[in-house]
Parts: sequence; structure tokens; C-alpha cells
Amino acid sequence: MLRLVRLIAVVLLLALRPMSPALAQSETAAGTPEARALPVNDLGALYYLGSFASAQDLPTPSGICGAFGLVGGQPVPLPEVIRRSSASPSRCDVVIDAVAGSREFNPDERLSWPFKITSDSKGRVMVADRGRYSRYPSIHIFDFARRRHSRIAGGPGQRLQSPAGLAVDGQDQLYITDAQLGAILVYHPNGKFRRYIGNRKGERLFERPSGIAVDRASGHIYVADPPRNTVVMLDADGKILAKIGSEAGGSGPGEFAAPTDVAVRNQELFVLDSQNYRIQVFDLAGHVRASIRPEYPESIGPSLAFSVDSEGRIYLDGPLDTIQVFRRDGRLLLRFGETGAGYGQFNLPSAIWIDSSDRIYVADAGNNRVQSLEWGIKHLTKLPHPY
Repeated sequence: MLRLVRLIAVVLLLALRPMSPALAQSETAAGTPEARALPVNDLGALYYLGSFASAQDLPTPSGICGAFGLVGGQPVPLPEVIRRSSASPSRCDVVIDAVAGSREFNPDERLSWPFKITSDSKGRVMVADRGRYSRYPSIHIFDFARRRHSRIAGGPGQRLQSPAGLAVDGQDQLYITDAQLGAILVYHPNGKFRRYIGNRKGERLFERPSGIAVDRASGHIYVADPPRNTVVMLDADGKILAKIGSEAGGSGPGEFAAPTDVAVRNQELFVLDSQNYRIQVFDLAGHVRASIRPEYPESIGPSLAFSVDSEGRIYLDGPLDTIQVFRRDGRLLLRFGETGAGYGQFNLPSAIWIDSSDRIYVADAGNNRVQSLEWGIKHLTKLPHPY
């Protein structure tokens, strides 16, 4: 049903949007095999690193070699992976039977509709999961370097109820927004709960907090609260420093209509202002710097996934299970991915996380996995740019 609603919205927007000759040429080119052959930009080719779906993937993630602290093998250019998606795209030199030796596999260690991702300075990857199989949400922590998996359980009787966003601070503490509690839960790097922010002893700073980001230098916390049309800025102790926007909402500079996600990159705050079909950019004190309207507005309205890389390029999930990359001026740079369950294919990508080294993680919700890619400095063959 979610896919149908998003598809209908995209089709209607495409039908109503006037198309310039330049855009028409870009869209036509994007559908050709030549255009999809090798996504490239100024960082080089897009390489596929692999995917993981459960604790059993810690020793030998599907296709991941030379990544996440593993040994052997090489990343593979994304188009080559898609062409031979029925087979593993690479081989690893080290194979270990299980995470902690041979044991029975616990279904709770398996992703079932992942929807948010973050990572810390140690390379650990945290994944928020709806728990389609276990019925209850949880946060999975994949430590690939040490080949360990841990989990913060949610649901009835648990402290965590309805996780909505993830972030990590400069001390590798994990911050989880909980939409049902209207609060932020903070965990020590070892997984031990530390404190609440925003809903304690009757205090409720948020209505339904969603996306969260932390400036790792200052410790300042930024939280999107869609029902209140605001982004709240707090210090490391949870004290409110500022509120951007107002409950009335709006479309002017610094106003929002259901902001759903936030990202901090290069001393700037990026806010996905979903119902205004734009991304607003602020300095870290909350002053407006820019408003970015992607040339394909349908990329914002139904978008679930959003992130920003070190060059300020914006990543959004797009129509037909693609990921779209936009320049700072809103122009479409490229798109990658397609519908499917093979390597480099997606089924409802629900989150994008880009770490400090520009490694890309995509929560492939319908396929119950996370896929990872990164830009290479060199590409193997000189092919025309897709746009």
C-alpha cells in the first residue's frame, strides 16, 4: 500500500510538471543502458561494498570484502554488481562459522524492516528496525571490526517504545528519538541507558520527535518535530537553546511544513522540509542560509530517506526504488539503483546514512537489509557521464 501511494503521488506530479528540453533529455538519458552503465561524479565511480541483514553477516557480510574491518577482496563497481546480482560480487579470504562460534540463530538478531541508520567513530553501525518478524522495534548494533552484535530491545515492558531517529555524539553516545514517548533516549557506547531528554516528570519538549542530528564538536542536538512544524536545538544537557519555525507552520524562510529529518554537515544544519518540497540550510545557530528545491519536486514529498555528504550533495530516495543525488543548487546529479532484491537493487529504501568518510548506507526496508556503497577516486573505464 505504501509503495502504491508513493507511486501514485509521483505519477501525478510528473504528469503535472512542465518539462524543459534539458530535463527531458536528462530523463531520457537516465533510462538508457549507457547512462546507467557507471554512475560517476567528481569523486569517481560508485562502488558496491555489500549488504548485511543479521548478526550472522558479521563474519562474512554479503559481498563486503575489504570493508568494515574484514580481510581480502575488493569492492565492485555498482553496475557490474547489478549485472551479476545472482552471484556474490566478491570473495573474502576469512570465513568464520558464526558470531561467537557455532550456535542457534536468534530471529531477534535479524533485520526486519530497517528504517534508520547511523554509525560511530569505531565503525559500528546502528540500525533502527520495525521488527516485522519479532513484532517489536529494536536498535541493532553491528560491530564489524570485533564481529559482535548487540541489540536495544523495544516494545511492551521496555524503556524504548517507538524509535524514530538515530544519532551519535562525539563520545559515541547513541541518541534515539522516541515518537510515542515524545523524548530522546541516550545510551552509553556500551549500550547502557543513561538518561532521557525531553519527557521526564511530566515534561514534554516534543510532540512526536522524528529525525535527530548531533554536532559532534559542540554536542548540540537538533530534533525535527513534524506535528509542531519546528526543529528544536538543545545543548548537550538537554536545555533548549532555540526553536526554528513555529507551530503554525509556513513556507517562508525558516518556516516548515512537517520537517521530518535533519542532518549536520560541515558546520551547517540541513532540514528536510517535506511538505514545502524543499531542503532548508541553516548555520548551527539556526540562521537561514539557503533553501534548496530539487528540480524534481516529487523527490521531496513522499521521501523517506535523506542524507548529505561532505561536499554538501543531497541524497534522497526517488521514484521506483532509486536513490537520487542533487547538487547544492538543486540540480539532479545522478540516480542509482532499481527495483529488485539483488545486489545494488532496492525495495522501498527507507533511510540513507553517509558517514564521515562518505561511505553510503541504505536501509533497504522491503529486502530486510542494509546495503553499503562508496565513491571511488578512480573508475575502471572512461564512460560518458550519465547526465
